[in-house]
Amino acid sequence: MIIPLLGLLFCSFLGWAQDEVYTLAGKEILVPKLGSKQALTSHPRFEGFIQDMFNRQGDFHGPNCYNTALIANGYFSKTAKRYVSPEEFEEILKSNFVKVTSPAYQDIIVFDARSSRGHAAFYLGDDLIFHKKSFGTQYHYRITDIKNAGVVEENEWAPGPADDSSQQMKWPELGDLPKDYYRRISTQPMVLDKRLAPLVMKLEQALVADLGSWAIGKKWGMTGEYLLEDLVKHGQTLKTDKYTAGLLTSLKDQVFIMIEEVYFKRARSASRVMEEICIPEQKEQLFGLIKTTGKLLGKDDQKIEAVLGKLEAQDRSRCQLRPLDELLK
Repeated sequence: MIIPLLGLLFCSFLGWAQDEVYTLAGKEILVPKLGSKQALTSHPRFEGFIQDMFNRQGDFHGPNCYNTALIANGYFSKTAKRYVSPEEFEEILKSNFVKVTSPAYQDIIVFDARSSRGHAAFYLGDDLIFHKKSFGTQYHYRITDIKNAGVVEENEWAPGPADDSSQQMKWPELGDLPKDYYRRISTQPMVLDKRLAPLVMKLEQALVADLGSWAIGKKWGMTGEYLLEDLVKHGQTLKTDKYTAGLLTSLKDQVFIMIEEVYFKRARSASRVMEEICIPEQKEQLFGLIKTTGKLLGKDDQKIEAVLGKLEAQDRSRCQLRPLDELLK
């Protein structure tokens, strides 16, 4: 399975930095390098999320540069840590932000703005940014200057022989590429397509709740991943609005990332992994979401129960049945 690479890979390139002393809003601050025992200088602009997360790795796989910028900006709550797709990010910017010619404190900077738009950061002022380079837990929440946004830092993660090198952020010219600056003008929640809104809200709430406990395999499994993949396609068939499509893509990619990183990168056969997580150990939540999907499609209880039974009875080492396909038959 391949997921869009813009937000997934470009938000995960490396850079280079050392212990630095900067001046921010007239106050000298020490920004420790990775692995340093020094503390980040306290500053009013670091209170809350930035102070809590600086120099920490991600709590789980998924939260990326777009998510970090939106939380630091205050558009997302601190508990809304998850993968944000490029499509969702762009729709949020269009609806709640305005483009400005130069950045001010609390703005969001989009790097490589004329091409990939592959990285975003929260602007602290005085050419300093707060960001997270990638969705992986190997990357830390960091403060650096704009010119070094894509430079590999000292002691930063580098892929080993068994790692996927494409997940490394090594983009030294990033800070010199064209940039767009966005200022928040609204905190209005985005509006979902009414045809899918109840289901999508349930999906997002359940997923965010499960991420912190790393429960994606046990509560979503491959069947949950299939459900989200096919809901993205179903949304395309319905010609849903871009935000609903973008949010569904975010949720789908978040489940993919967690299952891929936690299960399929282990040195085990794919069939054994499939057998283990085809139907999640704690299936009640997923089956409830499948029931909600069935009702949304106008299916009766008998049809929905038949689909659930078929999913449970399948050869789990192959795990080929897709719940939306079975509901639509």
